[in-house]
Amino acid sequence: MRKLKIEIKKLSKNFEKRFVLKDLDLNIYESESLSIIGESGSGKSVLARCITGLTEFEKGKILTDDSKDVMRMSSKSLNEHISKFGILFQNSALLDSLSVEENLKFTDKNINLSEILNEINLSKKILKKFPSEISVGDQKRVGLARAILKEPEILILDEPTTGLDPLISNQINILIKNIVEKKKITAVTITHDMTSVNEYGEKVAFLRSGKIEWYGDAKKIYDTKNKNLKNFIDGAL
Repeated sequence: MRKLKIEIKKLSKNFEKRFVLKDLDLNIYESESLSIIGESGSGKSVLARCITGLTEFEKGKILTDDSKDVMRMSSKSLNEHISKFGILFQNSALLDSLSVEENLKFTDKNINLSEILNEINLSKKILKKFPSEISVGDQKRVGLARAILKEPEILILDEPTTGLDPLISNQINILIKNIVEKKKITAVTITHDMTSVNEYGEKVAFLRSGKIEWYGDAKKIYDTKNKNLKNFIDGAL
């Protein structure tokens, strides 16, 4: 049985009196690949930011594997919590004024990039280029490389295939699958792309109206009797 990594209890988050998340419960287990799916604006990315400690919330608890509550952490403990995560942002979030190499070495100039470039299937030639000089697919690869550089305990992937054509999306999905399996890392993917779910998702949480409306094995998702989930799947495929 896998160890509980993150436990979320009755989580609520609102913006200007509008609830984005309401009394949400969710467990995330060690070395598990969890896909959080749902329509645009359903609160998927907000949930991820709450989990990482980057966004505060109004109500509920997010407990770590050592039973610490994220909202009650000291500044030092919160920074330590945040450092456990590697994040691939939706738009890759590379700094345009820095080369690829400078982006990757932004927090640690002594990092050896050879191994990481091999893992994401990129040549060293890309290091001297700027983000604007490489394709969106390669930007995603660089963003992924930056996310796993420090060997994080948990990998957050926010819409990893958004803006990519089907061929490049498939390549990125396979790349993520290989990395997650090789490193046995806990992965949380925020996505509306069922291809990503099918490729490397183990568990799926369907977010709707601020709550988890369906949770279960990825392989069983197409057998669901939940009408809202069925409609989402039909629209995503």
